[in-house]
Amino acid sequence: MSESSGNVVGIKVSEQLTEQDYQTLVPLLEKAIGEHEKIRLLRDMDDFEGWSLDALWQDLKFDSEHKNNIERLALVGDKQWEKWISQSTKLFFEEAKYFDRDRAIKAWNWLRA
Repeated sequence: MSESSGNVVGIKVSEQLTEQDYQTLVPLLEKAIGEHEKIRLLRDMDDFEGWSLDALWQDLKFDSEHKNNIERLALVGDKQWEKWISQSTKLFFEEAKYFDRDRAIKAWNWLRA
């Protein structure tokens, strides 16, 4: 996302995430981790429909492998189930927050604080 800078990285996920999406996404995030050691990540769930089973496995694998590299995680969405799912991220990340879409600027500010 264009608001990304330094160790603050934003990604937009839409429709259903697939294992192929993770083959693109993971190397980009690992590159940022390699450059900064710890990153602050914003996941913008725009028209997000969830994960394929393989993609869900890739997501859980990435989260467990990099839980110490993601300093803060902001999830931006507009559906009740996204808010509910965001609670499960606290299993991996100490500092994780959900923001409604109309508070996206606050999410970016929280990551940069």
